[in-house]
Order: sequence, then structure tokens, then C-alpha cells
Amino acid sequence: MQYLSIIEQPTKEAIKAFAEKRNLTEHLPETYQHPQEDYLVASNSPPVFVVSDGVTLNFKKIVEDDAKYPVPSPAGEVAKIFCEAVVKSARDKYSEFDAEQIVEVFKEANGEVKNYNEQIGKSDISGNATGFYAATGSFVIIKKDKAYWASICDSFVAHFDKEMNVKFMSSGLCLPYAVINGQEKMAGYLEKGALDLANSDRIFVFTDGFEHYVKNAEFLKMFRNWSGNLKKHIAGFSEKMNLKDPENYGHERSLIAILV
Repeated sequence: MQYLSIIEQPTKEAIKAFAEKRNLTEHLPETYQHPQEDYLVASNSPPVFVVSDGVTLNFKKIVEDDAKYPVPSPAGEVAKIFCEAVVKSARDKYSEFDAEQIVEVFKEANGEVKNYNEQIGKSDISGNATGFYAATGSFVIIKKDKAYWASICDSFVAHFDKEMNVKFMSSGLCLPYAVINGQEKMAGYLEKGALDLANSDRIFVFTDGFEHYVKNAEFLKMFRNWSGNLKKHIAGFSEKMNLKDPENYGHERSLIAILV
């Protein structure tokens, strides 16, 4: 098994497009650097792969309060807590892991987020209707010829054969509104399942910043020949596509690609 992981901050072009669309140009100049809100952990022993994307805070409210976007971002902290807790929970359960424990891993990781949010309380800048700092997330735990997976809201899991034909992709749906925020009810909105793996299959675990990439045939083609230059090729593709379409290709983004 091989894997590569990529985590990228938003480009200056994407920030500019975001600011213009929301009339925030004077508050988000080209020199603005957004705090990290994506996080990922990739573990080989045992094979656990998780990504999370902190829900962007309420820029409008922050500007109205004449404040600055907090660094580090509390939403980024939620993403970090969730990823690290998923790996710990999966490691503890791995020897006897099966599909029944997917939800338990989520519940334990979401419980760690609950502890964080209880310490700091609700916020009117949380950027989501629950009032708690939140994130989306997805994870895969590989054991023998199975990939046990889960996703919530618009973080994704995708499964491809060796020719990069898609076998499965999670929906990315957020209705009803579901996030990782510590609320116990969120476990009921989890997408989850078990994938049957064949030799040389590929598994992607990624945040929404890679959604358009994963639906781009040119991008997927690079993964057919899994080489040592793969990351370099991806970086070149990102640079090219960001200049063409920063709103879809320049956002903060995280990807773990696994060659089974």
C-alpha cells in the first residue's frame, strides 16, 4: 500500500475572487493570509486516513465588529481535534474493527470536539447555524480487503479501479445541515459503509477544495501511472487550473490518495 497526502492553502487568486463576490476587498487585500482550517492525518500503522475542513467563520460579522479573523481559527482547531481523535479511536479498535464500529469512531472523535466547544461556548462568528465551531470530515480505515469509510457534509470518500474509473463516491450532501461540532445528533447524519478492495484500486479521502479536481478527467488520468513524480504533476495541474478558475481550483484543499 502506498499513499500521498496534499494540503494546500487558498491561493491569492481564490482569496481575491472570494473578497470581490462578498464586497470584502478592503478587508482581504492580496497580501491577506487565511489561517489554516483544513487538517489531515495519514497513518500506515494501522492504515487510517482522515481529512477535515473547518467551517469558514462569519466574515461579515467579524468585519462589523471591527475585529480580525482569529488565528489560529477555532474551526481549524475543530478539524485538527477530529482528525487526531479518529486516528486514536481507530487504532484502539483496529484489532477487532468491523463496519459496526465506524459510527463509534465518529462518536468518539465528535466527543472530543464537544469537549473543545464546551470550553469556549457558542459564538456568533461560528459561520454556521448551530452556533458551535464546526468542521466537515471524512475517513477511511483499511483492513484486509475492506475500506471502512465515513463522511459528513462536503468532505468526501471516492473509490476508483486501477484505470481510475469511479466505483463509488460519497454524496457530499449537507441536508439536513450536519457537521462535526460535538452535538450527539450529528452521528445520525453520517454517510458510511464498507468498500470491497481489489489489487491496485485507488481510494481518495478529500475536502471540498478538491471536489472539482476529482471530477476532472485530466486530473484523474495522472493517477493511472502512480509514479514518484505524481505530486509534482499535481502541483503543476493546480497552478494551471487556479489561473483559469480560482473559485473552483484555488480553495484550501486536502487530499489523501491511497494505492491499494
